[in-house]
Amino acid sequence: MQTTVQREHFWDGLRAFLMLLGIPYHVALSYQVGQDFIVHSGEGVPGFAQIAQVLHLWRMPAFFVIAGYFAMLLLSRRDPGGWLGRRFMRLGVPFVSSVVLLVSPMNLMCELSNLAWPEALRSWQANSLSSGGYWVRHLWFIVVLLYFSSAAAWAASRSEAVRSGLVSPQLDGWAARYFLAFLLIVATAIGAWEALALEAFYKAGLATMVPQQVLRLDEAIIYAPWFLFGCVLARARKMLERMAAASWPVAAVSIAVTALWLRVHADVLPMAERFIGTFAALATTQVLVAGARTLLDRSMPLVRKLTDASFVVYLFHLPLIVLLVWLAQPLGVPAWVKALTIMLLSFGLSYAIWLAVRRFRVTAFLFEGLRLPPAQPVAQG
Repeated sequence: MQTTVQREHFWDGLRAFLMLLGIPYHVALSYQVGQDFIVHSGEGVPGFAQIAQVLHLWRMPAFFVIAGYFAMLLLSRRDPGGWLGRRFMRLGVPFVSSVVLLVSPMNLMCELSNLAWPEALRSWQANSLSSGGYWVRHLWFIVVLLYFSSAAAWAASRSEAVRSGLVSPQLDGWAARYFLAFLLIVATAIGAWEALALEAFYKAGLATMVPQQVLRLDEAIIYAPWFLFGCVLARARKMLERMAAASWPVAAVSIAVTALWLRVHADVLPMAERFIGTFAALATTQVLVAGARTLLDRSMPLVRKLTDASFVVYLFHLPLIVLLVWLAQPLGVPAWVKALTIMLLSFGLSYAIWLAVRRFRVTAFLFEGLRLPPAQPVAQG
């Protein structure tokens, strides 16, 4: 019963927070000094590149840990086939709808931010026909999450131990007792996997349109161990308790290794950069989980609303950011003012869109994969 309470009050809230961080992340990318994102702003804000780098370092690893935790939690209570079918409905339908209705016009706006109308249209048509990544854009995590959900459901359907078993009490107790050492061992394993497996992917010549841009196999390689770690947490009570408890040594590791990564990541080999970054990402994930438990472990209507809205906000926020950055190009105000205003507007507008999406059965189905019941007639009298 306690697990259910935790899921209601801080796991969902933390997952929503990580999704909403996509707004400052993509705005920061749009206003990097001397660098272009998918949309051309023509200006930059000092420090925004570093903000984007730090957010990217731990945001998606933490997200996939939580996704793995939820997957195992729900698979212990539900039929794996039925659960997976609902996952494909809730994720797959919005993915297809967003590719057609959001990503395509967003890409045209990106082209218009760089080129005059006739050239922009030609470039948009050419890229639409030749680039898989041009279509997936910020929706890549849905593709990867469906891979992991399918693997988890298959494993649960094949083994009762996977579906409802627990991590051995000896391992669970050792991990909780020597928690910092345990996290360092996990980070070493994940870091080695990311460094070696991803390098093998590139050396095999798979960094091409279908396996990388469309199927996102490189992202699946990167985040598979994070999802698996979340699955393990759902089966290890003592380990989970330590993961959700504040730890000053882990916080110190998070700060120190993040600072180290920022200092050296551009100068070392990609394998070393990924290995070092894993330690920062795992330590920061623990800090986030513990912080969420401290701040969100109670019923909070505002957090519940943001949790419900977060997926639709994520779908719409990047097209809105692209539109606003493009429209803001000629405005004679400082870039940091534009950036902060765009952050607020993209959140407010995407939240308003969620409110509208929930009002209609067709939009709730297209963008949330929900089958709402028919509206009841208003009683007369």
